[in-house]
Amino acid sequence: MSISLLMHNHMIGFANLNQHRSSNVYEPLYEISNRFLTNGYSVLYGAESLPTESTEEKIVQSIQNVNKSKKLQNNIPNGQLLLIDPDSIYKDSGTNYKAIVDFWNLNVENIQRKLQRRTKGTIMISVPDSYFKRSMHDIFMMFEDKMGKTFPANVSMLCWYKENWLRNFSIASFITTLVNHQYSIHSGWKRKEWTASKIIDLINKGIDKILGEGTATLLFQILKTTHKLHQNIVVSRPIVFEGRLRRLLGNDDYADSVIESIFKEIIKEVSFSRTVTSSAE
Repeated sequence: MSISLLMHNHMIGFANLNQHRSSNVYEPLYEISNRFLTNGYSVLYGAESLPTESTEEKIVQSIQNVNKSKKLQNNIPNGQLLLIDPDSIYKDSGTNYKAIVDFWNLNVENIQRKLQRRTKGTIMISVPDSYFKRSMHDIFMMFEDKMGKTFPANVSMLCWYKENWLRNFSIASFITTLVNHQYSIHSGWKRKEWTASKIIDLINKGIDKILGEGTATLLFQILKTTHKLHQNIVVSRPIVFEGRLRRLLGNDDYADSVIESIFKEIIKEVSFSRTVTSSAE
């Protein structure tokens, strides 16, 4: 993995669904933290609650255990790893999504000022848990949209989602989450770029699996003819797209089965364990 290819990016990772109840959900984060620290970068790790000092010690130990290099052993005591409690972000920022952006940017400025030339750059690792468990999905998504527009060249952010959070999403929210990130991260630290055409292709596939091949094309033609809505509405106005799709399908059970099929197609592609060909090498 070339660290430089992961810089100046807003990335998202989805922990495997069968791991979300075990400590394994964080193992990929320990690995990427270790890689960045070993290569001279600083890490703002905000993925886990920190109720006690022993919790912090366990996280640091888990990061060290990935690869106990001499560089890593030097860089952690030098202050290149900062653990952040995600619950403290909610307590400080509340529903002000701009305050969450300011929180992260201030911490990046502080750690880079403190380390000066001893860090090549900084990666932030964020989770939505403290907001999603309070059903504040919109606040966190507004933060992600704003945050992705603020990165300097030597800064990156990885947002780490447990797949079970997706079960509470509407398809519009899921699409918005993908649009807010440039890449998804996968096993081996390979990355997949999320373009409008990729998202639309998966939606077409999900529709056709339930309604038959060619049905998605027909539905989009109806949206264009009747409502003057083109395919790009999927990413530019996903709430409108979902509403129009449900209206076209009519029966709620029918619509739900199509939406579920779209979910399944996207989840297969975003899961961390998914094998992808594009790489951060």
